[in-house]
Amino acid sequence: VSSLLIASSVPLGFKATTFNTFYEHLNSSFTTQEPEAFSTLKLIDPNDFISSKEGMATVSSLVKVEHTKAAQLESAFKDIPNTVTIDRQQTSERFLGHLKSDFNHLMQYSLVVILLLLLVFYRSVSLTLVTAIPICLTWLLTIGIMGILGLQFNIFNIIISTFIFGLGIDYSIFVTNGMLHHYRTGEDILKTYKTSIILSVITTILGIGVLIFAKHPALHSVSTISVIGILSALVIAFSIQPLLFKLLIGSHTKRPIPIRHLIHSAISFGYFGLGGLILSVLSVVLIPLIPISMKKKMPVFHKLVSKFMKSVLYTNPLVSKKILNPYNEDFKKQAVIIANHTSFLDILAIGMLHHKIIFLVNDWVYNSPIFGRAVRMAGFYPVSDGLENGLDHLKKKVDQGYSIAVFPEGTRSYTHKIKRFHKGAFLLAETFHLDILPVLIHGNSEVLPKSTFIIKDGDITLKILERIKPSDTEFGKTYAEKTKTISSHFKKAFETFRKELETETYFHALVLEDYRYKGDVVFKTINTDLKKNGGSYFTLFQHINSND
Repeated sequence: VSSLLIASSVPLGFKATTFNTFYEHLNSSFTTQEPEAFSTLKLIDPNDFISSKEGMATVSSLVKVEHTKAAQLESAFKDIPNTVTIDRQQTSERFLGHLKSDFNHLMQYSLVVILLLLLVFYRSVSLTLVTAIPICLTWLLTIGIMGILGLQFNIFNIIISTFIFGLGIDYSIFVTNGMLHHYRTGEDILKTYKTSIILSVITTILGIGVLIFAKHPALHSVSTISVIGILSALVIAFSIQPLLFKLLIGSHTKRPIPIRHLIHSAISFGYFGLGGLILSVLSVVLIPLIPISMKKKMPVFHKLVSKFMKSVLYTNPLVSKKILNPYNEDFKKQAVIIANHTSFLDILAIGMLHHKIIFLVNDWVYNSPIFGRAVRMAGFYPVSDGLENGLDHLKKKVDQGYSIAVFPEGTRSYTHKIKRFHKGAFLLAETFHLDILPVLIHGNSEVLPKSTFIIKDGDITLKILERIKPSDTEFGKTYAEKTKTISSHFKKAFETFRKELETETYFHALVLEDYRYKGDVVFKTINTDLKKNGGSYFTLFQHINSND
C-alpha cells in the first residue's frame, strides 16, 4: 500500500514522506479497545456505529459499492456468523413500496367513508354517485397523466396528494349543491360556486404550483402533481359532473333516472343488440349454408325472431306483460294488423304475438348495422320504398301465410293521443283482400317513451280486437272510407281501454318522480296531497278529457 501511494502521489507533487504518519499506523499492532476510547474523536461519533443495550451490541460499518456488485458483496458476508448486510437502496425502495401500498389502501378507505357520508347527507344514491364519480375520475385522470409524463409517487408528493384529493371532494360537493339548488328553486348560484372553485384553484397553484421552479426533485414533483391534480379536479367538476347531474337527476324538462332503471335499460338494450347481431350473423352465414329449402328454413327463422322479441320484453322483470284476447285470435289466417305507435317496444310487443308476422319498417330499422340483416332476411319491408314498389314482395309473403303489421300513424306519438291514420294499411287490406286486425297497445309510452332509452317500471297490456272483414260494409266500402271509420273505431276502443287501465293512482309514480329531488318537504307534501286528493284530481281530469 505504501509503495503504491508513493508511486501515485510523487507525480502529483507530493513528497514521499508526506504520509509517513499513516504508513507508521499501517505497521503498528492494534488491540481491541472499549467504545469509550473513541469518545475523544471529533470527526466521527462512535455512537453512530456502535450500539449496546440490554446485553446486545451491534457494530455497523458503511461500505460503498457499485450497484451492480451489491449482490456479490452480500454473498461474501452471508456465511459469516452474527453478520447482517443491509442495502440502503433496497430498504428505501421497500419502504416506499409499502408506503404506496398503504396510501392506496388509505385512499380506498377514505373513498368508502366519503361515500357513506355523502349517502347520509344526501339520502340519495343518485346524488351520491353524481358527487362521488367525479372524485374517482379526477384521481384516475391524475394517475393517467402522471403515467404519460413518467412521474412517480414519493414520500413527499404522496402527502400532498391527500390534500389535492380533499380539494377535489370539495369541488364536487360545491357543484352538486349548486346544481341541486338551481333544480329546486330555479335560482342559479352555481356561477358563484364556480367562481369560488376557480379562486381556490388559482390560490393553490400560486401557493404550491410555484414550487415547479424548484431545482430539488422532491419539491419539483410535489408541485407538478399538485398542478395536475388540481386542474384535473377543475376540468371534471366543470365538464363531466353537470352531465352526470342532468343524466341522473334531470332538469326542468327531463325527469330523473333512477340507477336501477339505468342498469335495467343497459342490460335490456345490450341483450337486444347482441341478440340482433347474432340473428344477423345467422341470416348471412348459417342459414344460406344449411342444405334445406328456404321454404322450411324461414318458418324456423321467424320463430327465432318472435321468441327473441318476446325475450327482450322479459329482460326487465319489473315490467309486467299482459295480452287480452277476448275473441280467441290465433293468427292462423293472414291479416293486416294495425296498432297504435308510441314506443320502440311496440314492434317487439306485436312481434311476440305470433311468428308469422312481417312489418312495414322505417329505414333506420331496415338498414341497421346490428339487426338490419335479420330484418331483411325476415322479409320486413321499408316504407320509404313506397307501397306500390313493394306489392309483389308483400303479396308473396301473404301467400306464404304471413300477416302484415302496420302502424297507421306512421310515426311514434309522445302521448297516448292517437294521430291521424294514413291510408297505406287499408290499401294493402283492400289489394290483398285481407282482414284488418286492430291491436291496442297500452303502457309502452310510460315504460319507454319516444326520444329516450331508459326503460321504466310499468305495465304493458295488449288487447286484440275483433277482425274487420273485407265484406264488412259497416266501416265503408273503399279503403279511403275505411281509413276514417276504422280510425274513429280504433280511437274510441283505445279510450275505453285506457279508462279500464288508468286507475286513480296510475300516474302517481310519474308525478312523484318530478318532485323526488325538490327536497324532502316538497316531496312529502306532494305525496300526502296525492293520497288525500287523488280521487278529486282523477275525477277532474276525466271531466276535462270528456269535454275535449
